[in-house]
Amino acid sequence: MNIFRCTILSLLLIVAFNSKGLAQAEVDSAYIDYLNSSWDEVQATEYDDSIQSKYASEFYEYYLEHEETVAGKKALQSALMMWGNTGNAAIMDEAISKFKPDSDVWAWVPNSLGHAYVGDSSRTHQDAMKKLESLKDYVTNPVGKSAILTSLVRVYKRNPDTHQKALEYAQDLVEINESKWFVDLGLGAIYELESLGIGQAAPEFTATTYHGEEFNLADHKGKYIILDFWATWCGPCMPEIPVIKSLRETYPEEDLTILSIALEEDSEKYDKFLTENGMTWTQILQEKRGKMKFLPYIMLAAFPKNTLLGLKEILWPSIFGAKGSLQKWTP
Repeated sequence: MNIFRCTILSLLLIVAFNSKGLAQAEVDSAYIDYLNSSWDEVQATEYDDSIQSKYASEFYEYYLEHEETVAGKKALQSALMMWGNTGNAAIMDEAISKFKPDSDVWAWVPNSLGHAYVGDSSRTHQDAMKKLESLKDYVTNPVGKSAILTSLVRVYKRNPDTHQKALEYAQDLVEINESKWFVDLGLGAIYELESLGIGQAAPEFTATTYHGEEFNLADHKGKYIILDFWATWCGPCMPEIPVIKSLRETYPEEDLTILSIALEEDSEKYDKFLTENGMTWTQILQEKRGKMKFLPYIMLAAFPKNTLLGLKEILWPSIFGAKGSLQKWTP
């Protein structure tokens, strides 16, 4: 009889557990639908700050009540993105101060934090870097730590004065070995810092253009060449397109070659975008991230990325400044 009662009790507990799991899954699914519809509203209002701030606060509160659920974590991710979009650095600082060092949510922090600090008039770029430096030492979660190191490497390799620090952090990425993605980023940064400096010879490559023609770097010896890495889904890439278009219209092909390489999954969307934006210069479609058939030495963790080559030398690793402005170069 006791065995029978224990068996019945066990079955009831299993049913109750499964029912609770199914109920939670329904709640998750419903809230994720709500998150998606909220983003639709934000996009329809052209990312209105007040609407994003309202939703960010609501999503963060939901996360605090559902930290371990799928919907709760997606809510936090949306909150962080919206704080970044609206420059709410103070609110973000307060929120992340409560995250545990080993939490997996740190993976979403670096990019949003950078945007929040840039959008906050009371913060500076140096403040953002100091914050990321402190988080690098605090966070123990491998994914989060790797994400933070990646952000630091991206920034530090832009300035020759901080190349050594960028190299050290790239090596840390490789040693942590969290995933092939982060390891490849680290190895790419190491190669870039050690082998792709200003004045060094540009590595040879051959590629097939979007229209089926062959592009060989050796055929363009003696010209200035802009390598432009972009994507239709890359917001910061958009301001640079008119600048590149202006360069194409200003300088003849015999003096300046422009090669744009897009990382895209949707070739139809890519084709339509080229037509609508009059991007008539040489284009290459790279459809699979991490499957680069040419230029494997270029670190593509951050878009956009522009490199100027001249007489087959690397003259300026990143020729565009903020909002697509051309910096330090006149052919």
